[in-house]
Amino acid sequence: MTDITQNNGEKFGEFSASYEGQSGGVLQYEWKDENTFNIVHTEVDENFGGKGIGKHLISAAVEYARKEGKKIEATCPFAHSVLEKDDSVKDIFKP
Repeated sequence: MTDITQNNGEKFGEFSASYEGQSGGVLQYEWKDENTFNIVHTEVDENFGGKGIGKHLISAAVEYARKEGKKIEATCPFAHSVLEKDDSVKDIFKP
């Protein structure tokens, strides 16, 4: 089971994933303005590769953006690729 927590700061934030009680990965973002954050880095611990943790982290970011009325940009290649292929996020993703 993957648990996601968020730490949101004034300029930077992150979503952290734990898998079976261990740190599994992190998605880091920076605020571009009050309505848009940019995903700058997504990393999954090599011991948890193939478990979908990266996509869980992106899903948490999408859920947060929708709930708070925010937009997402992604300079992180992994996040950009995932979001670009997902038609359901066209309302919040700014490619």
